[in-house]
Amino acid sequence: MAVPSSGAVGFSTVNAVFGYGNHMSQYAGRVYYYTNGVSTLTGNFPTSNFHMSQFYGKSGHDEWNCACNCDCACGK
Repeated sequence: MAVPSSGAVGFSTVNAVFGYGNHMSQYAGRVYYYTNGVSTLTGNFPTSNFHMSQFYGKSGHDEWNCACNCDCACGK
């Protein structure tokens, strides 16, 4: 599951997706995954001074290319 692409986003939602905690500092510099509709891309959260909107559409794992049929983090 990814953080929704729009609307209000709180740390309860962000933590449910990433699992790093409820403080912005726990996400600084961490890798995230997102899709542009064609490919899965990665990035890193800034190390300081970033906004909650940085979480829109992002996930802590590559849920778009999971090929397994299991009950893993990708949800497939």
